[in-house]
Amino acid sequence: MGGGNNNLCKLDHVKSRTSRNETEIQALLAIKARIPLDPYGVFNSWNDSLHFCNWPGVICGRRHRRVTVLHLSSLKLAGDLSPHIANLTFLRVIDLGNNSFRGQIPREVTRLRRLEALLLTNNSFQGELPRNLSHCSNLKVIDIVGNTLGGEIHAEIGSLSSLQTLQLTRNNFIGTIPPSLGNISSLLHLSLMQNHLEGNIPSELGHLTKLKFLQLSLNKLSGTVPNKLYNISSIYFFSLADNQLQGQIPPYIGLTLPNLEFVSLGENNFSGPIPTSIVNFSRLVSLELGVNALAGPIPRNLGSLQNIEYLNLGTNFLESSNDLSFLTSLTNCTNLVFLALSKNNLTGILPDSIGNLSANLNQLRIQTNYISGTIPKEMGNLVGLEWLGLYGNMLTGSIPDSVGKFSKMKYFGAFINRITGEIPHSLGNLTQLIQLSLFDNLLEGRIPTSLGNCSYLVLLDLSRNRLNGMIPKEVIGPCSFSIQLYFDSNSLTGTLPPEIGNCKNLNVLDVSRNKLHGEIPTSLQTV
Repeated sequence: MGGGNNNLCKLDHVKSRTSRNETEIQALLAIKARIPLDPYGVFNSWNDSLHFCNWPGVICGRRHRRVTVLHLSSLKLAGDLSPHIANLTFLRVIDLGNNSFRGQIPREVTRLRRLEALLLTNNSFQGELPRNLSHCSNLKVIDIVGNTLGGEIHAEIGSLSSLQTLQLTRNNFIGTIPPSLGNISSLLHLSLMQNHLEGNIPSELGHLTKLKFLQLSLNKLSGTVPNKLYNISSIYFFSLADNQLQGQIPPYIGLTLPNLEFVSLGENNFSGPIPTSIVNFSRLVSLELGVNALAGPIPRNLGSLQNIEYLNLGTNFLESSNDLSFLTSLTNCTNLVFLALSKNNLTGILPDSIGNLSANLNQLRIQTNYISGTIPKEMGNLVGLEWLGLYGNMLTGSIPDSVGKFSKMKYFGAFINRITGEIPHSLGNLTQLIQLSLFDNLLEGRIPTSLGNCSYLVLLDLSRNRLNGMIPKEVIGPCSFSIQLYFDSNSLTGTLPPEIGNCKNLNVLDVSRNKLHGEIPTSLQTV
């Protein structure tokens, strides 16, 4: 009799297990049924030919053989998410990222009490975040970047005491940042970028003492930044750019945030000086302070930032008091790729040392200041330069031949200066050049025929100089792109080359106020 009872117990266990398995199988098949587009045929083997734990994208626990992970990312799937997912009660991870799921996130997800990661990145989910997500008390990661979710961020998320990553970037969330987020003491990564959030940054976020990554840019946030945020020493990524924030950057920032690698505060209304303590950011890779109302001097010893790659201080009210030595200090920054100092009140003589800036430098923007002096003759170290903006200054002297060594150059702008001499033939070596703007200078001599080698040019502006001679046919020969040519307000002579008619994509041709004669080529009349 005892043996019979044991057999009955075993039979009941098998029935129970089979029932549980059948529930999960039906849940998975319900999920499959709501996904009509499956270009890679992932669901072809979701049938009786395989145990459901061996179905592609399904991972089960080894002991209990229950579904713990649903991994269906980057498969070009399209459809919506079945509420039957709630029947996968052992589910810990939902990963549907980089597909084309639409519709709402089913509220039944909140019944998955074991859920640790909700990964729905880059889909088209809409509606609001499900309320009662706080019921999923084991959640560690919520990543819903790149959807069209809207509504407010529910305050109850602040009760997810195990949450480490909250990424809601690139959605349509409105309202304010809930102060309750400051209760998530485990939070390491907070990204709310590119939404429609407004109001102040809650001071409660300063309680997130473990935070490493803070991204709040591209919203409508206003007011001042809570001082407590500047005291979270663990932060390495700090971005508040493209908002309406104001106030001053604390002078002690370089001391309280020793781990900073990325700082982005651009396109706000920050005022006051750049703290000299920023030179203590020994790990700093990117510093973005452009488009603000910062004033005062630029710290002289920026060269202490030896890991810096991106430095943007443009469009402020910064001054140099005729001392541009900070540029010389930047020659120590051998990883520098981008340097923007444009649209400030910088004065002084352009130092020859800029020719010794990083060989990795891709863009050098120092336009629209009051910088004088000449373009350095030796700039051969800048072999990677693609964008050189010197315009809107008070530069004199000639354009050195060494500029022709920038074989990767795509943009060269030195207009509205007092540059003299001839246009060097070496500019014809810049075969990748897309725009060449040298107007409003004192250039003289002939237009070099070598510019005809720049076959990618879409804009050539040599107007308002003292150029003479004929317009070379090589310069306006066949062109594959929509092109704008400005030769006006010079002393050019001769006739328009008939080859101008070969330029089928000619958009603008201005040769007014010269000494040209003859008829307009008939070929031009058909362009």
